[in-house]
Amino acid sequence: MYIGAGMALAGAALFYQSLPLLVYGGVFLLACHLFVLSHEEPTLKRTFGAEYDAYCHRVRRWWPSTRGEL
Repeated sequence: MYIGAGMALAGAALFYQSLPLLVYGGVFLLACHLFVLSHEEPTLKRTFGAEYDAYCHRVRRWWPSTRGEL
């Protein structure tokens, strides 16, 4: 969801040739990353414990994996 919104902002920035919109998209993605690190991941760890830890070892945070494991 966050990556999709960031890509939409980047696409709009390219379409309108807007450097401020591109910068805004970068700030948006940085804010999302910090939110995920500071709120979402600790909440998931508290909720699911070892199962979430195992999931984190199998799955990358933002970039898809080509390992074919889940």
